[in-house]
Amino acid sequence: MKHKKALIGNISYLYFLLTLCLILFACISVIIGVADITVGDIINIIGAKLKLVPLSESISKGQETIVWNLRIPRILMALLTGINLAITGAVYQSLFRNDMADPYMLGVSSGASLGAAMGFILGGFLPVWAFVGAMLANGLVISLSGIKGKVSPIRLLLSGLAINYFFSALLSYIRIQSEDKQLAVFVWGMGSLNAASYKRVGILLAITVPILCLFFVYRKELNLLLMGEEAAKAMGVDVSKVRKRLLVASSILIATNVAFTGTIGFVGLIIPHMVRLLFGSNYKRTLPLCGFFGMYFVLFCDDLARAVSSKGEVPLGIVTALFGAPYFMYLIYKERRRES
Repeated sequence: MKHKKALIGNISYLYFLLTLCLILFACISVIIGVADITVGDIINIIGAKLKLVPLSESISKGQETIVWNLRIPRILMALLTGINLAITGAVYQSLFRNDMADPYMLGVSSGASLGAAMGFILGGFLPVWAFVGAMLANGLVISLSGIKGKVSPIRLLLSGLAINYFFSALLSYIRIQSEDKQLAVFVWGMGSLNAASYKRVGILLAITVPILCLFFVYRKELNLLLMGEEAAKAMGVDVSKVRKRLLVASSILIATNVAFTGTIGFVGLIIPHMVRLLFGSNYKRTLPLCGFFGMYFVLFCDDLARAVSSKGEVPLGIVTALFGAPYFMYLIYKERRRES
């Protein structure tokens, strides 16, 4: 108990330490990749791009492109993806009052993927297509799980599972019919950061900042929702209004992320649960800590995806699923033990 109080008292120090370690981790991640580029060359390339030092003549144009235009945007996209998925997962778990709720498990990511895949084929701005798909998935979850009444965890998960399978089947059909674009849609659908660019990072950042600020503004309401709808209403929370606003905001964030990275599952399931286990359920701390650990997790998984095979990278969605699926089974087992 004393340890927990000390931890809470030093939360600012913890944020500083996590930020420092994250910067170090990101710097190490720049080194990882199939291309053999030395640490000295990487430092020289970054320094030259920042106009701090001249570019060494021994560095080729290809090496410069790999570091500055491929690896660094990819790392930035990994960080944004981690913070978005983890914090949105925490928000979903409060809104649905269910530890196993996250956009991936409830089919929202699949809906966004289907929408973005339609954008691939028909043309247009992918995040808009993805948002339509995400909102459609949200609407189906609300209709099937009876969100206006008492939400059954089993009904919620079954609704998400059904939506997931349905949208995944449609997505598979689109992949088959997409001909020359089939490979691009297939690889993207498994979750990957290899299409990251500074433009996409900028768009995602512009969406991320205001929505995460909105989530933080509603941290008190999220805390109250954990106690149940009736308790939240008794404390003056307009549950319906808060839920609608946060679901729409979450859908915009997830849709934009999915449009650029494909479906990357289980981040919003693992990280919030781990953070609550270690630091408690106060959303004043839960949201920023989920962001930090989400960034660490996705960056680690992406580094693993790039380093594990000499023939090319493994899709990021596969790596996160290898961690997430066993953890999900653990949560189901834990829930069964609690009910028995």
